[in-house]
Amino acid sequence: MRKFKLIQRGTFKKKGKGIYLIGEDGVVSLDYMGSAEFEFGAIPKAFRRLMYYYTEYEVFHTEIYTPEHDELMVFCRKNYAKEIIQAIQEFVEKPYYLQEYSELEKVPKSKKEDTSFEGRNSNFWWCIDIKSSGDWIAFLQPQTDVFTQAIKNDYQDWWLRKTAKEREEEYNKSLHW
Repeated sequence: MRKFKLIQRGTFKKKGKGIYLIGEDGVVSLDYMGSAEFEFGAIPKAFRRLMYYYTEYEVFHTEIYTPEHDELMVFCRKNYAKEIIQAIQEFVEKPYYLQEYSELEKVPKSKKEDTSFEGRNSNFWWCIDIKSSGDWIAFLQPQTDVFTQAIKNDYQDWWLRKTAKEREEEYNKSLHW
């Protein structure tokens, strides 16, 4: 099994009609994670790696459900989908140490309205590991349309406006911390 280490937590915004994934016009608010690995441009670099391979990405079912029967979906590269889904399933069943607390393991156990310590506040998870099977994003099924439209807008309105040379340079810079 391939393990992951860096999972960025987040939450879909309740109000507003964001048109992009993150930022001021974003549909997702990212949590402060507290480790240097999540700072110093890690998210923008992960985003550039994802955009570089965007046409190879799809949304996949994980067969992991919340108590309310919302399925956890994963947006990842088609070639790695089986491996990533298996790794997520194994983590949820037997959580292991990550750089920072993710709440991903709570998906099948915690109800929406649970405000206790055992509750889950997140509904968005982004693996930012620098490896071929990293850069996947998980979210709950009711957010699929919002997510796919936002990520498509980022690709079309931001990434494709760059020249091929700029995209290549930004991708290459994103491969190192």
